[in-house]
Parts: sequence; C-alpha cells; structure tokens
Amino acid sequence: MSETGAMKRLTLMLIVSVVVLDAIMIGAYFALHVSARAIKTQQTYVAVWVVLTLAVVTTMLKRIRALRRRR
Repeated sequence: MSETGAMKRLTLMLIVSVVVLDAIMIGAYFALHVSARAIKTQQTYVAVWVVLTLAVVTTMLKRIRALRRRR
C-alpha cells in the first residue's frame, strides 16, 4: 500500500474510532441514566470519556506521525 493510502486509512481509522467511542459513551450515558445522578457522578463520567478519547486520539496520531516521518 502506498504511503498516501496508508495515511488516508489511518486518518479514517482515527475518525471512525472517535465516532464509535462517542456513540458508545452517549449510549451508556442514557442507558445508565447519568443525567439523573449526582453532579459528581456526571463529572466523573465526562472525565472518563475525555480520558478515553484522549487515549484513542494520541495512539492514532502517534501512528500517523510515525508514517509521516518515514517519508
């Protein structure tokens, strides 16, 4: 696969990963009735969501940067 094709594939994987994570977290938010819970619970839920998103994005961006350095 060409570097351009690999870059497009990794970028698409990044976008899809974030969308899937967001869909799961939004679904869990409503399934677990987080909005009806204490403010601290809501804040913790959002903090976990942000940390998971950060983990996904940094992992994928590391792969993209490594591919760009090989050029």
